[in-house]
Amino acid sequence: MCEILVVLVEPEHPGNVGATARLIKNFMGELVIVNPKFSSMDEAYALAKHGKDILEKARIVSSLEEALSDVDCIIATTAKLGDQYHVFRTAITPQVLAESMKSINGRVAILFGRESIGLTNEEIRLADIVVTIPTSNTYPTLNLSHAVAIILYELFKTLSTDNKRRIKARAAGRVEREQALKFFREIVQMLGYRQEKIPLVEKAFKNIISRAWISGREIYTLLGVLRKIKDSLYVQPQAEK
Repeated sequence: MCEILVVLVEPEHPGNVGATARLIKNFMGELVIVNPKFSSMDEAYALAKHGKDILEKARIVSSLEEALSDVDCIIATTAKLGDQYHVFRTAITPQVLAESMKSINGRVAILFGRESIGLTNEEIRLADIVVTIPTSNTYPTLNLSHAVAIILYELFKTLSTDNKRRIKARAAGRVEREQALKFFREIVQMLGYRQEKIPLVEKAFKNIISRAWISGREIYTLLGVLRKIKDSLYVQPQAEK
């Protein structure tokens, strides 16, 4: 298992530093700040919320060389993709990165550039791996903390052995789904649908509740609605539809 260092290179807005600390608390990593371009950390602490301890333990260094002095692998992030003339910016996606890092041990630094210009070509050249987040060509650049969030999420999802929070909702059982289908069938019949149309309508409803991951609470609510619809319909025959 590798150790993740989130390295912010010359960040310009303390709010992004605070948001990054909070994200590290959510997912994984340590924070390294290279030559920050602001004097006060007050806004950073305000936005860090429960990640204040990440800020307190963060290393603040004066140069990127110092930040990378003890790492085994360097990953650079960029929104500017390379071409045949700029192969050093040839990048992979965060998902591919996460899979690749399964085989990496040691300390891994992930470099995030300045809000205004990102990482320079010289900084990109230091990297063993370059990663980019697929976005719209219309506006490909993400906010710094948003980029950190996406990459840390992908790494956490793939690499973390921590106890991830799990959805605890109970799935609706077969008997409950069949009861909902029974109510729906009776409602359709009471509405006066032609007999030859009923199987098609019934199948459509069955497909919906079968394909959806419907929870026990949701099916209970749905049964209540269907029961009320059924009870409110007139008993006398309706015109065939």
